[in-house]
Amino acid sequence: MIAPASVQAQTSADGGKAVTLSIAAQPLESALNELSAATGTPIGFSPALVAGKTAPAVSGALTPHQALELLLAGSGLEAQAHGAAITIRKTEHGDVQTLRAVRVEARRLGETEGTGSYTSDAITIGKTAQGMREMPQSVSVLTKQRLEDQNITDLGKAAEQISGLTVQDSGHRLTDIYSRGFSIDSIQLDGGAPMSTSSGNYTFISYDMAEFDRVEVLRGAAGLLNGTGNPGGAVNLVRKMPTATPQFTFTASAGRWDNYRTEVDASGPLAFDGKLRGRAVVAYEDRKYFTDRRATEKPTFYGVLEADIGPDAILAVGGRYQQVKEKGTPQGFPRYSNGADIGLPRNTALTSDWAYEDTTSSELFAKLSWRLAPRWTLRANATLTEEDRNVNGGYVSGAVNPITRTGSRWVGSDQYSWNRQHMLDINLSGAFDLFGRTHEVLVGADMQDIKSKWQSFVVERATGQVADLFDIGSTPYASGDLTRGQLFRSYEPNDTRQYGVYGTLRLEVTDKTKVVVGARANKYKFNQVYSTYLNDSWQMTDTWRIASATQYSEPTQVVPFGGILHDLTPEWTAYASYAEIFNPQAYYKSGPAPGAGLNPMHGSNTELGLKGELLDGKLNTSIALYRVVQKDRAVLDTRYPTSETLFAGACCYINAGKVVSQGVDLEVSGEIARGVNIYAGYTYNHNRDETEEAVFSTITPKHSFKLFGTWQLPGRASAWKVGGGVTVNSKQYVSGSAASWNESAQNWTGGTVPFNYTQGGYAVWNLMTEYRFNPNWTLTLNVDNVFDKWYYRTVGRSTLGNYYGEPRNARLTLRGRF
Repeated sequence: MIAPASVQAQTSADGGKAVTLSIAAQPLESALNELSAATGTPIGFSPALVAGKTAPAVSGALTPHQALELLLAGSGLEAQAHGAAITIRKTEHGDVQTLRAVRVEARRLGETEGTGSYTSDAITIGKTAQGMREMPQSVSVLTKQRLEDQNITDLGKAAEQISGLTVQDSGHRLTDIYSRGFSIDSIQLDGGAPMSTSSGNYTFISYDMAEFDRVEVLRGAAGLLNGTGNPGGAVNLVRKMPTATPQFTFTASAGRWDNYRTEVDASGPLAFDGKLRGRAVVAYEDRKYFTDRRATEKPTFYGVLEADIGPDAILAVGGRYQQVKEKGTPQGFPRYSNGADIGLPRNTALTSDWAYEDTTSSELFAKLSWRLAPRWTLRANATLTEEDRNVNGGYVSGAVNPITRTGSRWVGSDQYSWNRQHMLDINLSGAFDLFGRTHEVLVGADMQDIKSKWQSFVVERATGQVADLFDIGSTPYASGDLTRGQLFRSYEPNDTRQYGVYGTLRLEVTDKTKVVVGARANKYKFNQVYSTYLNDSWQMTDTWRIASATQYSEPTQVVPFGGILHDLTPEWTAYASYAEIFNPQAYYKSGPAPGAGLNPMHGSNTELGLKGELLDGKLNTSIALYRVVQKDRAVLDTRYPTSETLFAGACCYINAGKVVSQGVDLEVSGEIARGVNIYAGYTYNHNRDETEEAVFSTITPKHSFKLFGTWQLPGRASAWKVGGGVTVNSKQYVSGSAASWNESAQNWTGGTVPFNYTQGGYAVWNLMTEYRFNPNWTLTLNVDNVFDKWYYRTVGRSTLGNYYGEPRNARLTLRGRF
């Protein structure tokens, strides 16, 4: 327990003096006693009334009444003044009304900042705040406390730590995220309309966790939320919002390979007696990597204003601006042409000093929450993102002949891409009484409008220059003229739009049983024109021509959802659910050539599960059996010759493929004993392409286990916190064939060579230690990959795309809170 600081000479509107407090997360009874001692205010309560309840961490300059609202948030209890004394009693409306009220004075429902917890009282990925037991699908949350404990600063690292997710590196800083064998290619912001992260839309935003309170993940079909997409799942990033009391956080860290980061976060009331609040976050990262010739400089700015524009309405407006200056453009390591490991040192740099990738991205958003009636709320959520990206690439590609140890070449490209996305979501939620029971309803509409383009320019250097991987310094990549050359390929326009209406109805059938039904009607359009100076033999000409034009649209698709939840006990809920999704296949053409966009894939997710909310909500557990089926996948149509236009489509295909992915998810998160936080998740996945009679996603481990926990030591050692964890994956493998270099044509149109490569199962261990100097300052040491495991985190092709996992590394973080 941390003793509070001295009393400030500040008086609030309620007549109480503000006290600078720093109360750790702990049992509610001890927190109330600590508050009473710190403020000199008598607080009366029955021990039975608060037994088993937990109070979140509370800090800042607060009056006794303000502090009590924070300590009692979500407990079903409230404070009542009796002169100078205060008593604690049950709320008049019970727990549900307390939780669902719009309250800016206390912690928002689902907010994890300041709770010190590894779980959350609610998640907002389903548009409205719901308890984790209320969602009849597999859900996870990565809280602010865990982000800080593991020193996680970007989305890729966050996804690595979430049960059931597989993370793979790509060549553009961002990582690809998979769930149950399928890629997740869109992200929600604050539960709004989905934002595309697909490379087909040329978006490469590097999400910095400085902007967000938590990461929420739904595994399984999410068509009701995302419209189009794979049945793998959905990710929701929840932004930090202004606080009702002043707070300031300073963070500085330094790690191996000159990895430096600074973060400043200031929040609190600004004017109008706290009705206008603001928050500003500045993060600056300047780092190198374990691979040579690679570095990143990344400043990020985030700000938001929030105002009470009426007695029951809150409006928030804000934005983010980020620059990423990346030195080097590595695309991972090649392999021997038969797939065997070439065994290069992990620090080998297969890029050039002059290569770079610069991205600028901005985001503007507005959110409105308006309580129209005691049980009805209107919400609007709008986000605009824009991104510019310039690349001057220099990297190695090409499988290595195992006998001659040759075959790799220096290649590169000069690219420009631009992406703009508009997302809008408007919904109305509420509760109504019917047949003596209370039911809930949500109706809404959303839109996703994406405009993008990608351009490639003539490179004035020797693409195809030999690269000796075993003495890379002896064959440096000649830079040539780095001035941008002639435009020779362009994908413009490259636009996607989808919009739809959705609704869910949650019916209370009995005291213990609820039935959830929902549906979404969705429209989808895609428009792309590919123009180039190249002919069909990849030779430059003097004629600018349209090589491919795709105008693809889907009629209204209706995606249903249904679920049932039954409370077995006050702590355990059993559920079953069925969800569908569809995924357009605009890049696959039906015959005959030039073809038209193939009909979409359709998918479903059936799930049976059991969820527990234990220890008065401090611990959440779940187990789920799932079966995902994706039908109508593109399969080559043997009646027609094959043809392909790079990044613009291939012909000819039919809807005949079927994939089945099934398995089990187990997860435990939260506080298992006083001061002990834990997150543990195990996933078993068996996926198969039933059309090809082969494994569908070979990069998805059949077995995956993720564990991390911390222990705040008791008594005189309470200034110390220790923690650790492990990520265990079973084997992953890739197989296929790769083209070789065509010397006469100076391109990759040579003969193909088959390859097969397996990365065996591995475990990576991490440790952390934290020391609290005083109520304001902590120093944390994180050591990752403690045993320096040598493994491939990403398995790619024989030509490129194989990425080593980070070697053992350490990072020291100083954090101050005021």
